[in-house]
Amino acid sequence: MRALAILAVVTALCFAPATVAAQGAPVVVRSEVDRATMAIGDQVLLTVTVELANGYTLRDPGVPRAIGDFEVVDTLTVLETRIPAGVTRTQLRFLITAFVLGPKRLPVIGVTYRARDGTEGQASTPTGHVIDVQSVVQPGEDASDIKPLKPPLPLPGAASDLSRLAPFVAIGVLILAAAVLALRVRRRGPILVETASHGPARAALDELERVLELRLPEQGRTREHYELIAAALRTFIVQRYGLAAHARTARELRRELERAGAPGSAAQLLCEVLTDAEGVRYEGRAIFPARAQKSMRDLIELMRKSVVAEEYELVISGATA
Repeated sequence: MRALAILAVVTALCFAPATVAAQGAPVVVRSEVDRATMAIGDQVLLTVTVELANGYTLRDPGVPRAIGDFEVVDTLTVLETRIPAGVTRTQLRFLITAFVLGPKRLPVIGVTYRARDGTEGQASTPTGHVIDVQSVVQPGEDASDIKPLKPPLPLPGAASDLSRLAPFVAIGVLILAAAVLALRVRRRGPILVETASHGPARAALDELERVLELRLPEQGRTREHYELIAAALRTFIVQRYGLAAHARTARELRRELERAGAPGSAAQLLCEVLTDAEGVRYEGRAIFPARAQKSMRDLIELMRKSVVAEEYELVISGATA
């Protein structure tokens, strides 16, 4: 009996250092699951418990997408409590699942911590876990009423090359047509109806652009320049507003244009240019090329706006576009 007692004491002394060392570790990690078997697609609660000595802190483990053979469905709220001797217990909880039958492994899980002196260390769970993933169909159960999966619907990319390219070709054609139209508008003004249906504004615009290209004032041919401009403007007034513009002075035309419903700014510009033309012809007034060029730019802009209004009226009235 005495020999057995001595043997027991010796055995206890041999294992005591290991036990004390384990209990004295600054960081201890263990894991547990709420079941050892699960149906395919079910969720299992995995809890990783970390106990940290006073002055040790756990580094943020992040949000894993998978742990071993399992997918992480959700990360639950971290639980933190204080236990005796100044130890902090932190519980990391995860809902995990698997979609493949058979034994599936949860590996050893490691965590990173920061010690009192600021250095980092790692600690791990002693072991992992094995969870058996089983089918929801029990042995001997009739599964004939379970319908097979339908084949996937055809993807848009499976269509023919022609059908895939058709929208892009159509967009390209529209962009090209818009570019051509914009170029024509920039060069000749808005194009809304055929030439045969153009009104007096289009004719006046064409003549003004032709005269502009001649650059007569720069050549000292100011009188010829204004004679061409005055003829074009008076013809426009006759055709657009029905006034006897060729038999009226610029001052008389100003009053009649306003009574005929011409916009005030348009009437003012037309009559100012006609006044300059009268001064050059009858008084020999000298007009510098810069003033003549400015007047031409303003007139061309006015006529372009008039073309838009004119052709809109033609379309509304049933003219062939």
